[in-house]
Amino acid sequence: MSERQAPRVVVLGGGPAGDVAALRASQLGAQVVMVERAELGGTCLNWGCIPTKSLLATADLLRRIRGAADLGIEVGEVRVDFARMMERKEEVVLAMRRGVENACRRRRVEVVRGEGRIEDGAVAVDGHRLEYDHLVVCVGTEPSGLPGLDMDHPSVVTSNGVLRLDRVPERLLVIGGGVIGCEFASVFAPLGTSIDVVEVLPQILAGVDPRVVTQFRTLMEKQGIRFHTGRRLEGIAEYRAEDLTARLDDGTEIAADVLLVSVGRRAETRGIGLEEAGVEVNERGHVVVDDWLRTANPRIWAAGDCIGGLQLAHLASKEAERAVENALGHHPRPIDRTVVPSCIYTHPEIAMVGLNSQTAEEAGFTVRTGQARFLGNGKALGEAEPDGVAQLYADAGTDLLLGATIMGVHAVEIVHEVGVAISDGLTMAELGDIIHAHPTVSEVVMDSAEQGEGVAPYLS
Repeated sequence: MSERQAPRVVVLGGGPAGDVAALRASQLGAQVVMVERAELGGTCLNWGCIPTKSLLATADLLRRIRGAADLGIEVGEVRVDFARMMERKEEVVLAMRRGVENACRRRRVEVVRGEGRIEDGAVAVDGHRLEYDHLVVCVGTEPSGLPGLDMDHPSVVTSNGVLRLDRVPERLLVIGGGVIGCEFASVFAPLGTSIDVVEVLPQILAGVDPRVVTQFRTLMEKQGIRFHTGRRLEGIAEYRAEDLTARLDDGTEIAADVLLVSVGRRAETRGIGLEEAGVEVNERGHVVVDDWLRTANPRIWAAGDCIGGLQLAHLASKEAERAVENALGHHPRPIDRTVVPSCIYTHPEIAMVGLNSQTAEEAGFTVRTGQARFLGNGKALGEAEPDGVAQLYADAGTDLLLGATIMGVHAVEIVHEVGVAISDGLTMAELGDIIHAHPTVSEVVMDSAEQGEGVAPYLS
């Protein structure tokens, strides 16, 4: 196929969905232009996954250094260089961003900087028209503010603003006890910050197995983090030059140097011409797509956070890959979201895949649960990380694996074998029969499967 005959693909957005869409389209022989108004890598690379994990790595190392005496290592007073901590975070982000830029150059993806808008069957950017045969919308999301809050006050930040702090706050008030709120609590607790987390729902980390959350909350509270569940921010009792006092709906007042708003994210889909192009956008601002990632306009596809559902970079990338393959007729098939790992990078970590006991029962399954505690795992004990539990869920009738929730050290690394097992249709008994190396933390997966089957030699 000559270059002139190559299908023209325009990708709107350069995050983990957009860059994968562009690179995959180029692999498949398309002529590709990617439009990005800010930095390549999107929220995940610049404001989310990568910078927060860099900060969490520092916080975790600090936690381990402070506990070094228990492992037989004496250390002196530890001092935190917060400026260097934040500088290193930017270095990691820059290295990853350069990787995306280099990949685009190698794949001959043209990157156009600017705000793109769909107009008359093309994308307009600063007066230029980018014609397309297929448009892939990957515009992502931005942090939501809270009505009634002065979001411009220096003490009020979103997950973006907290990454630009120039000092460790003495008092941090987090509004929203979801993944983002709990991860930032895990960043700042080891730094000595006094932390309060307010969650309107009765449970933090909504969607995680309630039994695991109960244990997790206890472990977080041991780190000095205070949770106010079932409570709502009523308003700000007083704004001051460098701090504020917030009032909850039960009258509780909490003073804070920094108030972090982490109540969700809104899709960046308004005002870019989607509706005028015949694309349906729902009441929450999400682009409506079918299982093939097609919109109501047959030339326009969408992927990533802007279509709603789980807001995960790896899912966004896979959706984008599938959208481009479907658009270009390369083995078209619907997206399958049955097995999508979800990870929470707190201390301890939480990782999930498939269903949990609650969602499985809601789906009509009779659930058999297998469980193993990290306290009985030699590798976890050797690493001084005894806190945690692994739970597997299977259909009691067929023994087929339905999902897993793992809380503890390395949870985000070991959850994937359960995902593979679910994808391959393994039963709990078959997973438990697979020999795992000893000693490894991964043994908790085998142990929980054997416990669920009633054959674990050391577990009742």
